[in-house]
Amino acid sequence: MLQFSERHLLNPFRVTRSRPLALSRLGSDLARRYIEYHAHAQRKLRAAAIIGVFGFPLFYFTWAYLMPQPYESVLLRGIGTALCLALAVSPWWPKSWQRFGVPLSYFTYLYSLPFFFTLMLLFNHSNPVWQMSALAAFVYVVLLYDLANAIVVLVVGSLAAIAAYLIFSGGEPIPAGYWMTLPVVLFALTAVFGLAYSDNLIAREKMKAAASLASQVAHECRTPLTGIRFEADGCERLIARLPASPARDKLAASHRRVRQHINSANSVIDLLLSNVAQHHRGSAAAELHSMSAIISQAIERYSFKPKQSELLHVDASEDFSFRGSDLLMVHVLFNLMKNGLRAIEARGGSDHAFTITLRRGADTNKVIVSDTGEGIPPELLSYLFIPFVSAQRPGVGTGLGLSFCRMIVESAGGRISCQSAVNVGTTFTIELPAVHPVAEDVAAA
Repeated sequence: MLQFSERHLLNPFRVTRSRPLALSRLGSDLARRYIEYHAHAQRKLRAAAIIGVFGFPLFYFTWAYLMPQPYESVLLRGIGTALCLALAVSPWWPKSWQRFGVPLSYFTYLYSLPFFFTLMLLFNHSNPVWQMSALAAFVYVVLLYDLANAIVVLVVGSLAAIAAYLIFSGGEPIPAGYWMTLPVVLFALTAVFGLAYSDNLIAREKMKAAASLASQVAHECRTPLTGIRFEADGCERLIARLPASPARDKLAASHRRVRQHINSANSVIDLLLSNVAQHHRGSAAAELHSMSAIISQAIERYSFKPKQSELLHVDASEDFSFRGSDLLMVHVLFNLMKNGLRAIEARGGSDHAFTITLRRGADTNKVIVSDTGEGIPPELLSYLFIPFVSAQRPGVGTGLGLSFCRMIVESAGGRISCQSAVNVGTTFTIELPAVHPVAEDVAAA
């Protein structure tokens, strides 16, 4: 959500770009909603496509020959059949095409349901057969799209069909029966919307209960961890008083490992709370932090396996500042480092690299995290930041790490994206809004 304040008045060009930026954010939000809605139900999209492959020709034969209707079109049905067929066989597409499956499904059902059935309803003078058919198609839209996208698709598809009718009919008026049908369709869709998405409300209540439980568990876990930390601090002071010896060195090393385990346990608790309760969304801390300092903290606290640290290359020459939580941004880098180094290990071979690069921009700063690992299959790229979708092999990873990364980055006003090629490598790009402390101080004054 865009937030406007006095500081936008300091730069008039920011105001002129606000509308395109708002439209871009709206489009990104709709795309994310659609992807999340189908993240764990891709088969539903293909099942609907298979219905279309057989339904379009079957009903053409029915309405053209068995029970003739005033208007039929081989061309319109042929386009619908071709789109549905392409979507139905998408699992067998070449790997490089897989990323187009999601946008194709969005367009396919926009054309095949609200556009096609509204257009046929108009050309058939809104007769009872096509009134019932259009209503059935609109119900399919509700089942195949999330709430926001269902409304957008119904409106856009219907308006496009009306425009096409006016163009291809030579400007004939909209049949009166269409306007008479519209209130009934809206009434039916209102009920279907309410029933179809009531489960989402139940799911939200379950998430609230899970968040409450997670908070209680976190509190019970943090209490003994705090006690262990105090004891570790006492041991550190005692170890410092001991004379130098191999035994003292071993005790010091053990103490460091204890502190690392305490930090790791607290990190797991933070991750649990952030993913289940999502209480950090939209509430990033207002403190200003240096991104190069965040990277240094992440590298210092990360538990590298032997020789992994040798793969790491950091270019922080274009350091920048951001407003948000330093602790959570460190966890974001933890997740990206863990995934990248694991991908390099899984690919094997030699001559690998893991790089973190900072880039400054006029309006947006970037953190670019790249690896030369095994890469991510194209069919998973669209769902990568959805909870419980994992690019790792079965039994490795929970699918929560990258969704956590997206949540934290977005809470800081940014966005995260991914580009990957199998057996080539993966690049994650974190984009954060540029911070201009001087301009903000002037606005505050």
